[in-house]
Amino acid sequence: MAVYENGSFSAAAVALFLSQPALTRRVAQLERELDTRLFVRTPHGAVITHTGRALIEPARRAIREAQSIRGAIDRARSDTSGSLSLVGTTNLTTGLGSLIAGFHEAMPEVEFRLASANTTAAAVGMVEAGLHDLAIVDLPLVSDSLVAHRVATQDFLVVLGPGVTETPSTMPIPAVTPAMIDGRTMVHLPPSQVSKPRGMILYDMLRMQPTSRMEVSDCSLLMPISHSGRTVAVVPRPVAMIGRAEGLDLAVPPKPIQRTVAFARHPGNASTAVRHFLKLAGDLFPALA
Repeated sequence: MAVYENGSFSAAAVALFLSQPALTRRVAQLERELDTRLFVRTPHGAVITHTGRALIEPARRAIREAQSIRGAIDRARSDTSGSLSLVGTTNLTTGLGSLIAGFHEAMPEVEFRLASANTTAAAVGMVEAGLHDLAIVDLPLVSDSLVAHRVATQDFLVVLGPGVTETPSTMPIPAVTPAMIDGRTMVHLPPSQVSKPRGMILYDMLRMQPTSRMEVSDCSLLMPISHSGRTVAVVPRPVAMIGRAEGLDLAVPPKPIQRTVAFARHPGNASTAVRHFLKLAGDLFPALA
């Protein structure tokens, strides 16, 4: 196109910032690939052949398409719109309000969606299937196709019915004792693929067995059930602090019970919205945890 529009190899080389021999080699290579002559050299410059003229309009279209591809990439790199979809279990998404609000304030044009899954494995499967951009998970990640971005280590506390520790909410949380949980029903979430219920970890520490057990699928049910006064639950600190504000008593396990929280995504999903959310999560979520 440059030779055709400038009328000679020398003028085309100047326009393309190439040496004339380099441009000549490229045209010669194109002629070999197409098995046809594109130009005839004359004392007055390069004259395009009949077959070369047939190539002009397809070449223009190809250049426009190449430019549109570059434009699409540039727009994607600088895009501040679009959507971001996050999925996770209730016990992992509780306490994300400040993070989501901060993301919306920074990128108000991005449509944010938060979906719920019954298990972390189900949330991971939804991201693997392309239904959501990110899954909030606790490590280790059981997936070969996703990458995890660790954001925080989260503590668990023991939640008891009111009137057990008789500790005002302004006082430090006491350590749990066998007497606090003896004879109580252990309320817990379904065990994950990689760990036993945290309540059983607590009983193992105290060398005890729960009198009875109650499994619930939703973390939001733990607090209402705990108000019965005859239960014990081991829950993430953000959930426990909500229970304390509602009048429930808390205790600290004999040894730390923790989980590592991360966000999982497809390796190829690195949109502006995803990258900004992960950066904000890394900055803000440790404080929330």
